[in-house]
Amino acid sequence: MARLRQVALDAAAAGLFVFPVRAGAKIPAFHGDTRCRRRGVCAEGHHVWEQRATRDRVQIRRWWSNTTRWNVGVACGPSGLVVIDLDVSTEPIHAWGGATTGREVLDQLAARHGDTPLRTYAVRTPTDGEHLYFRVPEGLQLRNTIGGHGHSLGPLIDTRAGGGFVVGAGSVRPEGAYQVAEHGRVAELPTWLATLLAPPPVPSPQATPTKGLSTKRANAYIAAIQADELDKVECAQAGTRQITLLDAARVFGQLVGGGELDADNAYAALLGAAEAHIGVAGFTRAEAERTIARGMAFGMRAPRTIDRGTGTHVHEM
Repeated sequence: MARLRQVALDAAAAGLFVFPVRAGAKIPAFHGDTRCRRRGVCAEGHHVWEQRATRDRVQIRRWWSNTTRWNVGVACGPSGLVVIDLDVSTEPIHAWGGATTGREVLDQLAARHGDTPLRTYAVRTPTDGEHLYFRVPEGLQLRNTIGGHGHSLGPLIDTRAGGGFVVGAGSVRPEGAYQVAEHGRVAELPTWLATLLAPPPVPSPQATPTKGLSTKRANAYIAAIQADELDKVECAQAGTRQITLLDAARVFGQLVGGGELDADNAYAALLGAAEAHIGVAGFTRAEAERTIARGMAFGMRAPRTIDRGTGTHVHEM
C-alpha cells in the first residue's frame, strides 16, 4: 500500500492527475451513478473518476492511507495525455505484413510517414502490451479510439485521451504488474499522429446542401438508416460484434437526441438485433445492454435531426 501511494505521489509530481483503481483490477474504485447519494463531492451532481482525479498530495495520501491496495489510475484528459495502447495477437495480420503486435503496426505507420520508431515514456502491461505516453499538442482535443475502427490508427492499437484512463506503472493485476518499459520524459505527440487522430470537423448546418425533404421521404430516410445499422449488427462477425453494436447505438443515440426516434424503441431494436449473438463465444446479454446504453448515451451528445420541407437537409446540432 505504501509503495502504491508513492507511485501515485510520483505521478502527481510529474503533473499527472491520478485516482484510485480497484485492487488487482483496472476498474475505478469510486461509486457509480446508480449508487450515488449526492453527498460530499457529489452534492451538486454525481462526479465520475475523471472529475475526481487530482494532483493534490493531501487527497492522494488520504485515498491511499488505509490497508486497501488501490491500483493507480491516470486520467488522460486532465493530464493532457494521449496514451497509445499496443496489444498483442496470436494471429498474424496479413494486411500489415503479418504483424502480431500493435508495436509492429505502429512502427509501420511511422515508416509510412517518414518517422523512426517512437520513443517516449512507456509502460509494459501484465499481458505483454505497451502503453506509450504522449503530450497532446495545445489546442487539440482528442478522445479514445478502438483499434481498427473510426479514427483509430490500426489493428491492435487503441488510444486513451479525453474520457479515458490507463493503469499506471507499479499497479498489479492477477496476470502480473505494470512495469516501466522505457524511462524518461513524456514526448509530445508527433504531428503525423496528431493528424491521424484528430476528429474531422463537424460541418455547420449552413454548409450542408439545401434540399428540403417531405415528411414521407424523411421518414423513409430514417428507416433506411435504422435498417442498415441493425443489419450490420446482425451480420457482425466474432471479434467485431461489440464495436459494431456500439457504433450502431451511437447512430441511434444521435437520432434519439434529435427527436427522430423514441429512446425505448431504439434500445429495443438494437437489443433485438444483438440477440443472435447473445450466448455465442461468451457474448452476454448484460454486455450487449451495457454496450447499447453506452453507445446511445454517447450519440445523444451529438443530436441529429432532419428538417422537413424547410429547405434544410440532414444536419447535426
